Amino acid sequence: QPSMQDVQKSLVSQLAANASSTRLAEFESSLRVTFAALPKDNGGLLGHQAVRYMLHRQMLQRHGWFVVGLEPNDVAPPPYLNGEWVPSFLQGVLEQRLGGRGIDLHELAALAAALEDIVHKETAQRLETTYQLLNLPIVAELDATQADKVIMSFAMLYLEGNFTHKAVDLPVLETYYSKDYADWRKVERWFREIEMRYLKSSSGTTDKYKMPALLKVVDEIGKHFGEFNDRECKNLKDMFYQMEDKRMVGRVSLSEFYKKGLHSHWNFNEKADYLRQLGALDESDPTMPRVIGPNYLGARTNCLESSSLYAVCCRNECEDLMLHLEGAIAAPTAEAERIAQLISALPSDSVAAPRELPTALFGRLQDIAAQNGGMVPLHGRLFAQWMHHAYPRECPFPHPVGTVSPLTPNEWMREAGQEDAKASAEEMQTQVASDTCSGTGPCSEARDLPWSSTEELFVSQGTPVHDHKEEQEGGWTAFNVAMLLLAAALFVTGQWPHARELPAALALLEEAAGASKRRADLQKCATVAGLAAAAAGFGILDPSAFGLAACLGIVAFTAPRLLAQVKTKNDKSWA
Repeated sequence: QPSMQDVQKSLVSQLAANASSTRLAEFESSLRVTFAALPKDNGGLLGHQAVRYMLHRQMLQRHGWFVVGLEPNDVAPPPYLNGEWVPSFLQGVLEQRLGGRGIDLHELAALAAALEDIVHKETAQRLETTYQLLNLPIVAELDATQADKVIMSFAMLYLEGNFTHKAVDLPVLETYYSKDYADWRKVERWFREIEMRYLKSSSGTTDKYKMPALLKVVDEIGKHFGEFNDRECKNLKDMFYQMEDKRMVGRVSLSEFYKKGLHSHWNFNEKADYLRQLGALDESDPTMPRVIGPNYLGARTNCLESSSLYAVCCRNECEDLMLHLEGAIAAPTAEAERIAQLISALPSDSVAAPRELPTALFGRLQDIAAQNGGMVPLHGRLFAQWMHHAYPRECPFPHPVGTVSPLTPNEWMREAGQEDAKASAEEMQTQVASDTCSGTGPCSEARDLPWSSTEELFVSQGTPVHDHKEEQEGGWTAFNVAMLLLAAALFVTGQWPHARELPAALALLEEAAGASKRRADLQKCATVAGLAAAAAGFGILDPSAFGLAACLGIVAFTAPRLLAQVKTKNDKSWA
């Protein structure tokens, strides 16, 4: 697990990097198109949610990493588990230093690079763990056979997503992967390709290898495993759409889904309740539930949970289509006619181009524009839904916020109180038997994809820049007072967080203290302070504890002003 100090150091390092840094320039280049197309404030800066949206897309497209804590439409979901606090804490640190003024392209690139650095630190820690499991000193110079043993042991633990094994477990893992793991030879061959490509090139000698050389190899395994996973995702997609329901494009009936799971090696066996939670179940026809292709293929059930910081998932093919649109439009909104022109000429893996858009589809686009003042927001739910209709096998169906959640099987089982996320053979057979459609009659007629008129902007439209001085004097005071009152209450009640829980608690509070809410927080804090004072007066709250919190609150009011000049100087050094 990375520490808060690791996270802060990574961010400081990237912010201090020269603007001409090759690595930051590479990040800026890959982020520039979407950055230009997102809504910004009057200063051309991105707000809090837009930054989260971009980081999520960047990591998923760059490495196939589904970064935990950056889930779409996810606003500080308690409780933070494992590494989920990291991206929110990282973003919160930067936003505090900038006084809530928004984030520019260079700072966004620094955030993305810092996130990669934190993953690198976790990888280094895991490599040390692998050395220990193999009883090798971390300073040892290894021959080629020993180096290969370390790398392949790391690779198996990476696939397990579990570096807490003991030394006696390694032979068991080796037996499992060599004999029982599907397509192990293919995976092993890919690992060895990475090993051959990077091991000798990163070592000063040809026959002895130190830990830095091996770290380069395992680092590249993490960065590029998504490329290998894409091949597996392509096979999964091809098999899934072989079962496609001809009555509703981009979907497979739940009966056919389970039938394939019962009679083949493909694990199409998730419970209907779990598929529903993932947003992968279409129940618009109550008599014929269907699995939504893009939603299922990109769901956490098909991800490799290889890190506490990320899962390796199938890439969202719709992002490639969106990137093309963002590059051509270079603005947050566009006219319906312009979008229709671009989409007509834009092919996908399953849609040929050029094509003429159906009249009904173009009509939907015009309706979205009418609902949004004559222009279509590119980063809203309605346009995402329209893209799902235009590319039903590539673009996920966007459910309203809060109705679905990208839970792993284990998370869902804990939340739902279930013993397994997989349907039993009996459950699957019951569903298969319930499908009475024979391919003829009314149930064989084609059905339209579902459509909802609910609009939700994934990234809010730009807002004016707040007065920086006003934010410093009013906003941070509110946050500090709230933290002090909370600390006093936790101390008095004996509920002070465990050391391992403190980073998660801080990250959650950082998220709650968004710059756009700080002035309102001041009023809330005053209300809380008044209620606390009344409680102390009536003996409900320990008066001494409240007195201590009040004194600390006064200090919190004055400290930001005294430190303002120092902070300004530090900001310059960070930039």
